[in-house]
Amino acid sequence: MDMLQIVANGVPAGMMYGLVALGIVLIHNGTNVVHFGYGEQITLSAYIVVISQVIFHVPFWLACLISLGLSALFGLAIYLGILGPLRRTPLIVQVIATLAIGLGIREGLRAFMGSDPWPFPALVANQVYELHGVFITTANIVVVTVSIVIAALLFLFFRFSRYGHAILAACESPRGASIVGISVTQVSAAIWVLASVLAAVAALLMAPVLTLSPDMGLMAIKGFCAAILGGFASLPGAIVGGVLLGLIETAAGYYISTATKDMVAYGALIAMVMFMPQGLLGKRRLKKV
Repeated sequence: MDMLQIVANGVPAGMMYGLVALGIVLIHNGTNVVHFGYGEQITLSAYIVVISQVIFHVPFWLACLISLGLSALFGLAIYLGILGPLRRTPLIVQVIATLAIGLGIREGLRAFMGSDPWPFPALVANQVYELHGVFITTANIVVVTVSIVIAALLFLFFRFSRYGHAILAACESPRGASIVGISVTQVSAAIWVLASVLAAVAALLMAPVLTLSPDMGLMAIKGFCAAILGGFASLPGAIVGGVLLGLIETAAGYYISTATKDMVAYGALIAMVMFMPQGLLGKRRLKKV
């Protein structure tokens, strides 16, 4: 039963890491940029819900919709206003720009909302169910269900839609996509919008579980770990890596100590980078020199 309980607790945590990793991998595949401010975008999306409720007194469900919409617009603004104009600059410049975006969001939230944590309502009333000695909460059920639905929708979108095919083509070969008439600029903007919507979804799932504060975005480090474990260019690998990371953390917390679970998880990441740098579902690429 211990192992089943570890799975019941580890899979939902891993699914949250996988959602964060999905957004990171999407942006990386589409623009070749690692977005180090993605965690702060997640935090901002959660704060939008709180601000909508506290200041404008809108219902929770409407505040969630507002967060989804504003997050999409914010992602579009980041690309059109910052990353798009910088696309021909050295990659390190774009990476520093994402770091600046994240720091700006974090310190802006700290200045206007304070450093104290804010309560965040749960999507559903949290109840605990026992199934043959294994305890399962409704919050975990929602996390797993929403994550599976999003992963399935992304698969269907990229597998069967023409626009999904265009995005994949532009990610694989921007020059070739331009030759056949695909607008790489529009595709890149769409990727930023999609990744920002994923950030808002992750915020709605994570904020009730974690402490909502300006520093909540630091947990995106786990999303980067999940992306690396699964293969940084693989969307399915983001989910697989997240689940694996969640299981490793939960098992370490149960069998060793909760104080060591992060250390064990990062140790597994280091081992993966050393012995399987392409990740679980990534492809080894040969580079001619």
